[in-house]
Amino acid sequence: MFTSNTHQASVKTAPGETRPLTILIWIIAGFGAYWFLPWFALEYGLFDATIEEYLASLAWKTRPLTLTVPVFLALFIPFAWPWLPLKRLGWVYTLFASAGIGLIFLDFILTGDAMGFSAAVVVIALAAIFAIGIAKIGFQRGDSFVSGAVVFVIFMVLVFIFYPVIKIFNQVLVSRDGSFAPFQFFRILASFGVSRVVFNTLVLAISVGAATTLFGLIFALYAVRATTRLRYAIRILYILPIITPPFVVGMSLILLFGRAGMVNDVLIFLFGPTGIFTAAGSEGIFDRSGHIYGFAGIFLAQTLSLTPISYMLLSGMISTINPSMEEASLTMRASRWLTLRHVTLPLIRPGIANAFLLGMISSAADFGNPLVLGGEYDVLSTEIYFSIAGAQLDFGKASTLGLILLFLSLAVFMIQKRWVGQTSYVTVTGIQTAGNVTPLPKRMQQLFTVFIFGWLVLVGVLYFSIFLGGFVKQWGADYSLTLAHHRELWMHGFASGGWPSLKNSLGYSFIAAPLTTMMGVLIAYIITRKQFWGRGVIDFGTVLIFAIPGTVIGVAYILAFNTPPLELTGTAIILIITMAIRAMPVGIRGGMSALSQISPSLEEASLLQRAGSARTIRSVLIPILRPTIVSSMAYSFIRSMTTVSAVIFLATAGTNVATTYILSRVESGDTGVAVAYGSVLIFTMLCFTFLVQALTGRSRVEKQVKTQ
Repeated sequence: MFTSNTHQASVKTAPGETRPLTILIWIIAGFGAYWFLPWFALEYGLFDATIEEYLASLAWKTRPLTLTVPVFLALFIPFAWPWLPLKRLGWVYTLFASAGIGLIFLDFILTGDAMGFSAAVVVIALAAIFAIGIAKIGFQRGDSFVSGAVVFVIFMVLVFIFYPVIKIFNQVLVSRDGSFAPFQFFRILASFGVSRVVFNTLVLAISVGAATTLFGLIFALYAVRATTRLRYAIRILYILPIITPPFVVGMSLILLFGRAGMVNDVLIFLFGPTGIFTAAGSEGIFDRSGHIYGFAGIFLAQTLSLTPISYMLLSGMISTINPSMEEASLTMRASRWLTLRHVTLPLIRPGIANAFLLGMISSAADFGNPLVLGGEYDVLSTEIYFSIAGAQLDFGKASTLGLILLFLSLAVFMIQKRWVGQTSYVTVTGIQTAGNVTPLPKRMQQLFTVFIFGWLVLVGVLYFSIFLGGFVKQWGADYSLTLAHHRELWMHGFASGGWPSLKNSLGYSFIAAPLTTMMGVLIAYIITRKQFWGRGVIDFGTVLIFAIPGTVIGVAYILAFNTPPLELTGTAIILIITMAIRAMPVGIRGGMSALSQISPSLEEASLLQRAGSARTIRSVLIPILRPTIVSSMAYSFIRSMTTVSAVIFLATAGTNVATTYILSRVESGDTGVAVAYGSVLIFTMLCFTFLVQALTGRSRVEKQVKTQ
């Protein structure tokens, strides 16, 4: 009896160890794809290809024996040798999987063919077997889930971040005529106007980063710690600026504050054509003022658009702070103001640093608002855009300016890392507390109330103009009501007007949002909790993708994925990948900020109970991280629906999305149709956001004060 029990215990699967059935599933998936799916990319797609084209693309009909046998062995032999010692078996898994992946990519490179679904599935199956192999060798203490996550993340970062960036920056050394130009970077750097553009970008980015961080902190503190009912209005209206395409926000600001805007019309009606505060014979200050153009307009538009990002990052951190630390401060007779200053704010320092980082990088990389409101205020993003999309078509100049922008972003990243340091910000330890959350100081709450009320009024006026603009004939000239714009969009069948682009945007965004959230939480967990070679590279890569302007990323993806072996341009897959990758840094930074407050002892306790890493993440971390996950999913969906710069070069007639459709109508002068479409987008994304919040609810550790 004793011997039997001992033997049974010896064959139990350890926490994190892969069961033989899992390996078998990956092998079956690889073989099934190898025999039944097209090995090559079909010219007209999987569903539009003929039977003859489909059969001709199958691997077993077209591939030589030299490829078939190694792939077969790579999939089968590791499973056929279960009697080998664990570490030696791990080396067998690793070597055969690596050989199989290498042979597949070598085959496509040599033949010049594009990779199909079969090859992609076989590569994924081999990568899974590779992860299992390195886990059996001892990587990540034999935890197959963590090993697989690390392999997946490294592959994703290398293929979809570093590879496209390297492709675009190769153009720095290539002149417009295609010749090798090693000193082109320095020539462009020293050219006329570049220093002014760099200075403008730096001033704008720092200003917007500081403003969005400050305002986001005010909104977060008020939403979590205020005792008034106005905080509920924040939860409804904070999302409006970021669910709107950037150029729509810029257009609404022009409609209100431009030379022919409503504000100027009202002021001239009240004070006459000469304006107010005017000297004799001169124009009034508000006489058809154009002050909205330039730095002021860009700053206002970007602050309105990016402040919600800071709010989402900081509100999740503030709501999960352990109240006992603030209670201890109050017990020592410290005032609520001193407690806020010396206890609460230092605990959320990672969130403040990440909010500033994302605000500054987002400001520097944005081209929609500078394009609409910039006037003579040139920034790097617009210069890059015109270098690519204009008559110049100068990839070398665009790459050089993009490299400068990258250096600026990385400098901010290093400063942020140094400021946060190695200090512990753990507040969630698993110990039960009374949960008495400290409200804001009375004077501070009153001041915040005035500020937030003014903000909400401004946002309300802006969005009233957006919704009203879709129902008037011509804003600024003819305010008579009409439904012509909406009829043109929605009343001519689902195959015309705005329906095809709306369906594409919704479908792509619904796929990209959970992918972004999953990858963001996974990468944040790996970076903050695990130690392995390449961890810093992953962290750098996630910042890199956010630092590069969307227009440059779009062109980089064209250069990287328009040729074999990964030929993805013109497909929906490349759009989904672009949406997921571009929105991922927010989820990562939010996850890292939240995880910095959670003690690793909670996970260690779960692992000691023989729960694997996957179960620990699912049962322990995800419930605590729920506010961050909700914010990440909502933001990812919104970012995917409103992105324009990264997809403008990737969308085709068959994969046209909402933002590219709106931009095309703006360029053709149909502002009424564009604004009408924008209002429908806003309503759609509001419904999605409220649905996500209703389905997920609040975190178990989320703390708020009670409303008076």
